[in-house]
Amino acid sequence: MTPSIRLRLGIGLAAGLLVVMALQWLAVTHVMRTLTEDYVRTRLQHDTDALLANISFDAAGRAQLASRQLGGIWHTPFSGHYFQIASAGEPLRSRSLWDQSLPSAQLAPGTSDLQRVPGPQGQSLLWYARSFAKQGHVVTITVAEDMTSFETELAVFKWRYAGLSLAVVLLLLAVQALMVRAGLRPLDRVREQLRRLEQGEITQLDAQAPREVRPLVVELNRLLVTLNQRLTRSRQALGNLAHAIKTPLTILSNLESHDAVRAHANLQQSLADQTAAIQRLLERELKGARLAGAAVGGQHFVLSAEIPALVQTLHAMHRDRSLRIDTHYPEGLTLMADREDMLELLGNLLDNACKWARTTLRLTIRAAREIQIMVEDDGPGCPEDECARLVQRGVRLDEATAGHGLGLAIVQDIVGAYQGSVTFDRSPLLGGMRVCVKLTQPRSPI
Repeated sequence: MTPSIRLRLGIGLAAGLLVVMALQWLAVTHVMRTLTEDYVRTRLQHDTDALLANISFDAAGRAQLASRQLGGIWHTPFSGHYFQIASAGEPLRSRSLWDQSLPSAQLAPGTSDLQRVPGPQGQSLLWYARSFAKQGHVVTITVAEDMTSFETELAVFKWRYAGLSLAVVLLLLAVQALMVRAGLRPLDRVREQLRRLEQGEITQLDAQAPREVRPLVVELNRLLVTLNQRLTRSRQALGNLAHAIKTPLTILSNLESHDAVRAHANLQQSLADQTAAIQRLLERELKGARLAGAAVGGQHFVLSAEIPALVQTLHAMHRDRSLRIDTHYPEGLTLMADREDMLELLGNLLDNACKWARTTLRLTIRAAREIQIMVEDDGPGCPEDECARLVQRGVRLDEATAGHGLGLAIVQDIVGAYQGSVTFDRSPLLGGMRVCVKLTQPRSPI
């Protein structure tokens, strides 16, 4: 299923913000680490210069250091501040190293080095070494400072900054969702109009749509107009053709009694049979036009509005008989099917029932996942072997049983279009024919 515009925009913005925030998080933590190390390096360089100023050499060329000139931090064991001075003889170490030593460095005079090295008691040291030439002697001074507290603070900062970044991302996503909802509100109106169009409540979409979708709305309206015009023309042409054929058909019927035709019995019977077949077809098409009326294509079938009018039309068509037509259906029910299809389907079913009913016929309609239509009458019914033939594919129902079949071919066509089924049996309630139709109710994708 294709994701919605809102979801795609949300995913795109979320991915972009997460990438930006991750890069910013990496950049900020790198800058924090670099600035701190630069600051500590500057301090270590100052310590190196101070130590160099306090170094002297004895007659043997060994380095000596005036310890009383040093601060107390160099005397506190494992204080996190350490130095080591290498020259001729044993190296000098700060008392803060206790019995430990710093990594030594082999550097040429005037060069320096900066590294991260492990220190006493698991400390993380920033180690700085520099070589000097003083009073004709080469001296390498190494100083180090514990960075463990800085690493701890940096880790806390990284987590706090990550949480703040996530909160900003969520806030921006919420703001973006509100902005997208406001921006797509016109599309919601278009969707509502599509739903009303699908329900048959309107025949056109409002052209006052956002500029991005206005061409689509205009094309849909043009297509709807074209389809309705074609449907109207087709129905009118069919009705006009049926009326136009009635006059030639009457003339052909009159020829049956002509002396020249009566002299040939076989010819007269063939003419009579063909004329009757054409008459039945004309009656079926004219009847469908009368039942559908001036319908607009695409409208749904509102039972409370259509069934009474259909029953009234049937009473008018069979005015010579006093028939009672009982209808049973839920109030306010609307079938999610084309109005004209339902009018033709119900009209033909009820018309056939009217022909064979003695006094009463019954229409029952239910709709849930599928549409269930049941038409019963109190006529003579249909034998079981004939009922079995009626459901066979390819059998024209108007040819299977005289009278009961007129228009049932259309019923089968409509049932097939809705992927449904039709069955014929005897009504347990009225004793005559019972026709049960089940249709798949289309579901709106909107």
